[in-house]
Amino acid sequence: MMTATLEDRLARWLRDRLAEESDAQVTDLRLSSLGRPGAGQSSETTLFTARWREGGHPRSADLVLRRRPGPDGIFMRPSAVREFSVLAGLARHSRVPVPAVRWAEPDAAVLGAPFFVMDQVPGRVPAAKPSIHRVGWLLPLRPDERRRLWESAMDVLVAVHAVPWRRSHAFLAEEGGEPGLRAHLDRTAAWYRWAVGDRRFAITDAALEYLLDNRGAVTPGDPVLVWGDARIGNMIFADDLTVAAAIDWEVATIGPAAVDVAHWLIFDEFATTACGVQRLPGFPDRRATIAQYQDRSGRTLHDLEYFEVLQGLFLATTLIRQADAGIRSGRLAEGSRMGHDNAVTQMLARRLGLPVPELAEDYVRHRRLDAVPSAAPDPHADTGTIDL
Repeated sequence: MMTATLEDRLARWLRDRLAEESDAQVTDLRLSSLGRPGAGQSSETTLFTARWREGGHPRSADLVLRRRPGPDGIFMRPSAVREFSVLAGLARHSRVPVPAVRWAEPDAAVLGAPFFVMDQVPGRVPAAKPSIHRVGWLLPLRPDERRRLWESAMDVLVAVHAVPWRRSHAFLAEEGGEPGLRAHLDRTAAWYRWAVGDRRFAITDAALEYLLDNRGAVTPGDPVLVWGDARIGNMIFADDLTVAAAIDWEVATIGPAAVDVAHWLIFDEFATTACGVQRLPGFPDRRATIAQYQDRSGRTLHDLEYFEVLQGLFLATTLIRQADAGIRSGRLAEGSRMGHDNAVTQMLARRLGLPVPELAEDYVRHRRLDAVPSAAPDPHADTGTIDL
């Protein structure tokens, strides 16, 4: 007997959900255009179109399947159902634009892992590799258009931090410890130690030690809903360059607002000076970004340099996981240095006053940096430093 394909199983499950939702007979269900999106790497995401007849009338929907990744996933305890709940809370209690979620399925037996389904959102996501400042549809825009896009994105980040999380996302605060820096750092440390196992990585080990040693001197501010991966590359933009949807909420938590702002800043540096790419005109620099966020949010940020190390460690840990998965799959050679010698560990080393590693060749290929003209980091760039 032939085993049902994932598409067949998804179709049967979807037919039942549609029938429950409409309380009508659903027939002739067909799925088409199944494919992976061009952006995203931490969850198993599939785009597809469903067409069916409901009570004899034709219906269709463009949908997204988000399935929990397997053992080679980036995060320690990924949860598709948790991300579904985060999105549902945002839709009900905020002005943050997010895709409309349809259904969540916690039973791994249906598709091999828990998953949820949401609506597709029309629009464009900026390219990530090697940099949104080097390739993609942002390049032909005028500086004032890029500025409009950036301001729309910043407004979304401000809106995230204004979410009444005690009403909308209290479940996130119940995941361990009093919500704030200490709980967030403890989770980050546990994830990092899980990712590296018994290996020693000089730069990221030093970053974690710095974070643990200095957390008592940090002023984190009141806890907010933290996106966890706040950046322009996690936004879908409409034709008018406003944000149509903010996506990728699997690491959302409750914690300091500076976590998200630092992530934004670190990723901005990662896409510009860290890889020798000149910033596109119209995109504000670090100083202007901080000023804009504080002005629009009414929130004063403290100790951002500390949080930049924290988010640098976050990005570095994702690269360690990606490198390990690449080695196990055969895409990378045994002994690959991609997870150790990359632009993020270079950024951390400069902040911590450590020797800066050379970029590993496989990392250069991974980020497609071989197509980027070499350029030394701007010595006048306001990237922040740490005096140890």
